[in-house]
Amino acid sequence: MIFTPLGPDFPEDLINDLLEGSVVFLCGAGVSAPQLPTFANLVRRVYESVGEERNGAEEHAFAVGRYEEALGALSRRLVRADDVIDATAEILQVPAEPDIAHHAVILRLSSDSVGRPALVTTNFDTFFERALMLSHTPEFAAEESAAGQDIPAPGSSRFHGIVHLHGRLADPELGLSQTELVLTSAQYGEAYLRAGWAARFLFDLTRCRTLVLVGYTASDAPVRYILTVLEGDRERFSDLRKVYALGSANGNAEAAAAPWQSLAVEPLLFQPAEGDEYAPLWTSLGQLADLVENPDAWRRETIARVAAKAVTNADDHDKRSLKWSLTGRSDLVELFIDHCVDPEWFEIVSTEVKSFGNRAMAWMLARWFGREWTDRQRFATAIKYVNLDLACLAEALWVELDRNRPDGALWEKAWRLLAESAAEQSRDNLDEFRLRHRLARPFIPETDLVRLVAATGPRLQIDAGFRGDELPEVPDKLSDIARFSMEAERYDVLRDVLASPVGQAPNVVRLLQCASERLISRLRTARDAELIGDTFDTTDWGVPSVTRHRQNAHRGGFVHLTELITGALPAAIQADAATVRRLVSQWADEDFNLLTRLWMHGLTHAALYSPDEAINGLATCNAKAFWSFAQEFVSVTRAQLASASAGSIARLIGRVTSEGPLRYGDAQEVQADVDWPARARDRDIWLRLTAISEHAQLHEAAVFLLEEIRGRREYLAREIDERDQFRGWSSGVRSVRGKTARLLSAEPSERLSVADELEVSHDIEEREGWPEYCREDPAGAFAALLARPLDLALAPRWNTWLQILPYGGEEANQETIAAFQQAIDVLDGAMPDFFAAVSGPLASIAERATRLGLNLPGTWWDRLWGAAETEQAPDWGDEWELYDRVINSAGGALAEALLQSLSDQRQSGQDLRAKDLARLEHMIASETYAGTMGRGACARYLGFVFSISPQVANGRLRHYLAAEDDSGLRLRAVLVEYNSFTIDAETAFSDLILQGIRESKQKDVSAANAASHLVRAVVASFDNPDVPRGITGQQARQTLRSASNEIRTGAITIMANWLEELDEAERGTAWKNLYGPAFAALWPRDRAYLSNDVSKEILSLAAAAGDAFQTAVAALLPYVSVLSDDWINLHDLTRHDNQLAAADPGSTLDILWAACRPPCIGRSSDINPLLDAIVTANPALAIDRRVQKLRLRAVNY
Repeated sequence: MIFTPLGPDFPEDLINDLLEGSVVFLCGAGVSAPQLPTFANLVRRVYESVGEERNGAEEHAFAVGRYEEALGALSRRLVRADDVIDATAEILQVPAEPDIAHHAVILRLSSDSVGRPALVTTNFDTFFERALMLSHTPEFAAEESAAGQDIPAPGSSRFHGIVHLHGRLADPELGLSQTELVLTSAQYGEAYLRAGWAARFLFDLTRCRTLVLVGYTASDAPVRYILTVLEGDRERFSDLRKVYALGSANGNAEAAAAPWQSLAVEPLLFQPAEGDEYAPLWTSLGQLADLVENPDAWRRETIARVAAKAVTNADDHDKRSLKWSLTGRSDLVELFIDHCVDPEWFEIVSTEVKSFGNRAMAWMLARWFGREWTDRQRFATAIKYVNLDLACLAEALWVELDRNRPDGALWEKAWRLLAESAAEQSRDNLDEFRLRHRLARPFIPETDLVRLVAATGPRLQIDAGFRGDELPEVPDKLSDIARFSMEAERYDVLRDVLASPVGQAPNVVRLLQCASERLISRLRTARDAELIGDTFDTTDWGVPSVTRHRQNAHRGGFVHLTELITGALPAAIQADAATVRRLVSQWADEDFNLLTRLWMHGLTHAALYSPDEAINGLATCNAKAFWSFAQEFVSVTRAQLASASAGSIARLIGRVTSEGPLRYGDAQEVQADVDWPARARDRDIWLRLTAISEHAQLHEAAVFLLEEIRGRREYLAREIDERDQFRGWSSGVRSVRGKTARLLSAEPSERLSVADELEVSHDIEEREGWPEYCREDPAGAFAALLARPLDLALAPRWNTWLQILPYGGEEANQETIAAFQQAIDVLDGAMPDFFAAVSGPLASIAERATRLGLNLPGTWWDRLWGAAETEQAPDWGDEWELYDRVINSAGGALAEALLQSLSDQRQSGQDLRAKDLARLEHMIASETYAGTMGRGACARYLGFVFSISPQVANGRLRHYLAAEDDSGLRLRAVLVEYNSFTIDAETAFSDLILQGIRESKQKDVSAANAASHLVRAVVASFDNPDVPRGITGQQARQTLRSASNEIRTGAITIMANWLEELDEAERGTAWKNLYGPAFAALWPRDRAYLSNDVSKEILSLAAAAGDAFQTAVAALLPYVSVLSDDWINLHDLTRHDNQLAAADPGSTLDILWAACRPPCIGRSSDINPLLDAIVTANPALAIDRRVQKLRLRAVNY
């Protein structure tokens, strides 16, 4: 955390250690500056005090900062060696009125776990004791001072106070005597080397306390001795704790950090301030001391201050401070909730909240929502977390709603519906698979039937309003708050569940009852959510058919549940018709359209209702059921009418003829001179009378009414079509295919006129008629084009036709090829403006001409290139993929056509035409968009370009490839991501290849392609060591260090791929002789380059080594870091039925442990099969603790 703008950034771990009392400050001379001299000035003054000048050796030691060696040399040549000590003691006397502010700050930070002072200093002065005297007593200060070899052992109960590691000077005011000092090189050698008591002290101290150095530079003598000891021990002992150093960045943080980092110390740097350059350090330490002395107050102030900000207004320090303040402090949650104004804070502190328990986030959010129930932002946030399936949110919302009810019935309704939605949100996809498996068993418990209908039926879905919706400030309906709907997942696994035992007696009857109960419950919820009202019902409109029908495809909502009900009815009726009839009759009593439609569907079953019961039920049902549900009306009449009595039929006809003409009597809606109420009335009567007439004779009045309607509505003078029974009809998703009938039937001279007419049609398929016709009948379309002169207005038609030319000869018939050859001959005589207008597709034809056997005039390339150069460069935006544009541009097509022509000339043994080489050079030098595309093509085939003309490649193309602008970057990307170079080309362009690899931003396959140049060069150097390569092993390694992690990962990927391309028997030898040495030469040894992605590719590489797997594992093991994925894929190790584990169980266990050892948290279904194969191959490994711990990461399915 950063306490002042220029201050150091204190890690949270260090602050936690300070609060635990497990930090010791190791203080140097800088703490007492400027009151006492630095080591360099001390040496100067000692020489002045003893009246000596530095000799040559002493001057050298002084010049390189070896001050202890200078004093050691001086003491050895003095007749009285103690003069150096005496002079030092005199120089370092405590001033009469010392400034101990800095010392007091450090003492505030230097308390152990029981509050006793505990710090270590290499200073001889007693400033810390003076500071302690002011805060306590002189006696206490004297008791807490220890020096020299009398210092207490770290970790012991005596370890506290002010420890003078290098000795202490006398302080008469405190009654402290002088001890032996560690000042000269001899005394340093005694303390750290020969006797080693100081080294042992520091080693023990670093095992039990975190160390913070202050008042030193990395070159100070104490630092050199202290950290050399610790650096060596750190390699052998993993329990050594961190060492930090406070220091100045001096305007260059990277340079200032380097000396500390080389000693395994984490630097905490501050930026010097104007005036008092150390003010940021001491101010920060003072504020840190405030935190350590009263952490609760600091936490509370931070939470209140930061949570009151919008996240966008908070900096990284604010976020870190808030996260730290909440860590482990569930008692401060209410404070956070009170001040939080931005819901994004919950996501930022989610890790800290998770530590309070799985329910904590839900309860925190619910309390925050309850602070202001009517805030739309809080409701939208709640929707977000419901959709994220946050555990326990529903329960937390209900509790908070009961404890703290919202103001206003509408908002309370919205929140309670949201809580209900949250309760239904949790659904594991695997549950449906398990349920489907259980439903196939003979005995099916009630709970599984309930689960089945719950999974099939819809749930309440609440979403935030559409962006841009203008909502009233005070909502008066639910839709003013959010979007409410009833949605169902499309679980195909349960679609045919009725074919299982659940669809048979006795299960099917209870299933039908459960489904009916669920449907009624869901419809009531939909009504609560205002999806059903007096004049609308969205649940009904969302179900085209209550039975399974293609119109129900791709729909959710209530479709699946109603299909389940109607699908279960036949079997349920056969099992218990009386129970089913009671259930169906109850549907008619519920005021829901879907239940009414289901009741009407029930009337179609003769085993439930006699024909007269069904027809009389239809004739006497309410007006909505009779006139709104056409499909169900038709279904009942078709199923039951033929067997009904004349009286029942007459009542049904009578209702249609009496009520029908009165429908929409109050409606007065005329749009565009169309009387829609009259049309709707006629259609309703027509459909019902026509349906009745299919199975019964209409009486005279009904016949007259029906004929009258058919007379004035010609479109109704027909039988009922399936579409007539639905309120809407979907033809499904289909591709647009141009209609060509009129073009095919027209004379060639008339076809273009027809095409012009079709192009302005309202029918999209007619507008696509000409392009489709060109594809269907290329020769006919060409004949139509020939029927008119080459006028510029006709260029779009020509362009469309020219674009149908296939890419390969095998895709084209001879008639089409002949038509295109004739077209080439015709267009050769076109005027320049027309030729330019069709140059785009002609350039593409030029690129394919050789493959298709087309002969182009010799002047065409120049004519087409001239036209291509007039093309304006489009805006690149954020796009970086140059070659994608090359292959879709005229300039790129012409470049590839020219390169293909040059290749054909060389392959046929001809001399390269000078004119074509001149064209190549002109194209590369063109400062146009076409020139950019041409250079992109040349970069793609640089190896070929270099082989035919090194002068053009080096003299012309290199200039553009080396450009330090966006164009150069794109060209170098093409260079390394698409090429395979000869040795000569690699040598000539090695600098640009390496630069392109360093710059590459590609991932996956493209990154591996770029990295392949490095791998190929290094592997080749081992395969043919006598043949020099353009890229050396050292260059390859250095480039790989500078490249992106994706490139480095790609290098390993390409090695594994190339190994796997070899025969199994060859892989082991290839690893030992080529790829193993290549990896060692190429891959950087720095731990900083290890990563999760690298480890995954290392596993693949080891597995690809064949019978050299053991050797490969031994070489690659140091490069495997613990995998961090939640789900771990180990398929490369399990291939061929765990062949590697069976052949070499020890190496397999080694690499598996390296990847999945603690602290790995991921799981894998591959681990147990691997471990079983390992133990089978070597039973002794069954008791290996690694096997036992790896089992904890295993998942079995």
